[in-house]
Amino acid sequence: MRRVWRLGFAGLGNVNRALLSMLEERRAELQTRWGIEFKVTMAATLRRGAVVDAAGLETSRLLMGEWPAGPAALRAIGEAPIDLLFEGTTLDPVAGEPATAHVRAALERGVSVVSANKGPVAFAARDLMRLARRTGAGFRFESAVADCLPIFDLVEAAVPVGRITGFHGVLNATSNVVLQAVARGTPPDDAVREAQRLGIAEADPANDLDGWDQAVKAVILANVLLGRDLVPADVERTRLSDVDPGWLRREVAAGRVVRLTAGGGLTGPARVAAEALDPGSFLATLGEASLGLVLDTEMAGAIRVASTDPGVAHTAYGMLTDLVAIHQGRRLVPSPLLD
Repeated sequence: MRRVWRLGFAGLGNVNRALLSMLEERRAELQTRWGIEFKVTMAATLRRGAVVDAAGLETSRLLMGEWPAGPAALRAIGEAPIDLLFEGTTLDPVAGEPATAHVRAALERGVSVVSANKGPVAFAARDLMRLARRTGAGFRFESAVADCLPIFDLVEAAVPVGRITGFHGVLNATSNVVLQAVARGTPPDDAVREAQRLGIAEADPANDLDGWDQAVKAVILANVLLGRDLVPADVERTRLSDVDPGWLRREVAAGRVVRLTAGGGLTGPARVAAEALDPGSFLATLGEASLGLVLDTEMAGAIRVASTDPGVAHTAYGMLTDLVAIHQGRRLVPSPLLD
């Protein structure tokens, strides 16, 4: 099936910029392999507002941020000639805005959405997924939890019968890189600066170090995969500063591996906590900057998946796979929320 997709971008930070470049690099493959043709007809940032051109915008111009100040993103999303929106604005772990409003505005007019932003899924997954089903739009978010670690695609393919009953994972690289450095005796502030120098930590790593990033991801997994109705404030959350360095060093000296993990089940609290793992266990074998997840299922036992040292390009790739999925007709992530 061939189709020309008119693409919009909300936010042009590192992830959406990487995605733009990836789309151009893979333009010929997308066309020949999947029948996907595209043109970028809208882009918007908080600072410059939106630029819209039904005939198509030049990628190089967008990457340079070269356009006159335009209307606000929300207005443009409601009016621009787009078929699919890539939502890549900055996460707000307290309210999930303005990303949630962006997604809602697109879905209400039947425009499909691929979101790397966790906020809309954490705060409004049920409403947004049902809205998408009602308007016939696609709504997928593989990159909202762990870069391109295949979670929702995996469940869609590997668990067609039965359900997911729980999850347990390492879903944030920054917190665990810093945690391991502290275990080796590095002062926490020095560990953060080193993680920033290596490009692992953001300029402002507060959401990672305070456990908010994993709390939001835990809510997404609990709600979308288990059918729960949590918000990030419901998650029992351990800040990295709350971890006792003495306990940490004792556990490491005893041969155990300490990771800041996220977990939850069909009932009870979801948690983000420092956990001492036996050295042979799956999550303990992950590299410091790697991510991994264990999904407990009714019928297939425990399914394990990992991603080694993921980065911005991997997040962008996850969004690209969501475009392909929607093009194929797999518009929505299978979820108990749609039952």
